[in-house]
This record gives sequence, structure tokens and C-alpha cells, in this order.
Amino acid sequence: MNTERASSTKSKGWIYAILGLLALIIIGLSFWLISLKGDLNSLETEKEQQRADFQAEVDSLLRIHNELKANYGELSTQLAEKDSIIQADALEIKKLLDSQWDYNRIKRKVTELQAISQNYVHQLDSLYIVNQELVAENERIREEVQEERKQNRNLQRQKEELANKVNMATVLRIYNLTADAVRFKGGSHETETDKAGRTERVRVTFTIGQNDLVEPGSKTFYLRIADPNKQIITKGMGDEYAFTYQGELLQYTEKVSVNYENREKDVRAYFIKPTGMDMLPGYYFVDIYDDNDNLVGQTSFNLR
Repeated sequence: MNTERASSTKSKGWIYAILGLLALIIIGLSFWLISLKGDLNSLETEKEQQRADFQAEVDSLLRIHNELKANYGELSTQLAEKDSIIQADALEIKKLLDSQWDYNRIKRKVTELQAISQNYVHQLDSLYIVNQELVAENERIREEVQEERKQNRNLQRQKEELANKVNMATVLRIYNLTADAVRFKGGSHETETDKAGRTERVRVTFTIGQNDLVEPGSKTFYLRIADPNKQIITKGMGDEYAFTYQGELLQYTEKVSVNYENREKDVRAYFIKPTGMDMLPGYYFVDIYDDNDNLVGQTSFNLR
């Protein structure tokens, strides 16, 4: 009888020990789950902070970029293509932040945007320095010319004649370059428009400068118009719609031949939009090349 009681007591002891061990395991798991939930909350908070930091960095870069464009004025227009890249990259990063989370990809994009922005600043600074140097150089030359005139007018006349010959290059120079979209009212009246849907032609005008050193005769100018997607508008991809520039074959949009007689000459050329072609809204960039392997002018226009 005593033996049975001892055996029962021993069995109950084992049961209590097992129940105690299970209780400890459950308590341990509870603490672990609470800790894991805290870690997950911490990670989510850290992700949101990273997202906010990236957004703040992009906003800061764009704000500084736009302030630079405003401060440098016309100089910044010479870097219009790089400005478009910066704006596009910033928009891509914002879309990534709004739609998906890939820390490494977003970090890489932000780093690339920072590098492009820094390069943009350096190029603007270089343009500004060159511009200032040219202004200073022109002022120095003007003062020297005035001083030379005071000392010896005959010598000054000789120097002026020499300077005029040096300034007259063999390359035809163009100025007053403009490009705009036009449509026709009443069948014949030409009027400007900034609406893509109403555009019927692209009109390009410029003036060829006087140059006595250039051989007179027929001169050909090639117009290359790039649409907002940076695709060259061309009538075809064959050689008959191409010209050679620095050893490379380039497709042109339109070409115009001019009878040059060493005097200033106004030129007007048109690209007539083919039937069925849609003009896209955005900026169009126009490059003008001559038939002597020279890029002689660049301009742009915008359609809404």
C-alpha cells in the first residue's frame, strides 16, 4: 500500500515538473514574440525614416538646382539637356519612393543624382568663369586699343586692319537664329502657334553674316530637329536624307541651299509636317550645320 502511494506521488512530481517546464517555454516564447514584434516595429520606423530622408535629399537637390538656374540666368540654358536628365531622375526616385521599397536601388539612384547635380554645378561655374574672363579680356583689349590710339594713330589703324582680318574666319557665321511652330489661317496667312495639335510647319530663320574670306556660291545648311523624346525628325533613314559631320553620317530633318555673295543674307526654311504625323508637346531642339563640317547654330522651341 505504501509502495503504491510512493509511486503515485512520484508520478505526480514528474507531471508537475513537465508542466513547469512547458510554462517556462511558453513564457520564453511570449517574451521572444514581444521582442520580435518590437524589432519589426523598429525596422518599419527605420524604413519610414529612410524614405523621409531620401525624399528630403531629392527635394533639397532640386531646390538648389532650380536656384542655380535662376541665379545663372542665360548661362544655364546652355545645359538644358543635363537639366532635363536631373529633372527626370528626380521624378523616377519619387515614383520609387511612392510605389515600392528597394533601399539599395533608391540609394544608388540618389547617389547618381547627387553626382549629376555636382557636375552640373561645376559646368555652370566653368561657364561663368569663362564668361567673366571673356568680359575682362574684352575690357583689357578695349583699354589697350584706346591707349594705342593716343600714342600712335597710324599704328592703331594698322592694328585695327589686322584685327579685322583675324576676326574674319572662313566659317560662315549665323545669328538671329529662331525656330517656331506655325499654322495657316485662311489657307495662306501664316501665324505662330505654341500648340502641338495646331502645328502645320516648323519655321527656322537666321541671318548669314558678311564674310569676305568665304568663297561665294551655293551653300547648303542642314536642319536637325529633335522631338521631346530626343528622336531626330527625318523624312527617311536612307543616305539621301543624311550628311556627314566629323566623319559620322547624320540624318537631317530639312536642308536649304543659299546663294551666298559675301554679304549678309536672311534665310528662312520650313519643315512641313507630313500627313498623319502628330507633334508631341514639349521642347524641340534645333541644330544647324553647314556643308563644311561645322555646327553653326542651336536653338529650341516649346509646344503645349
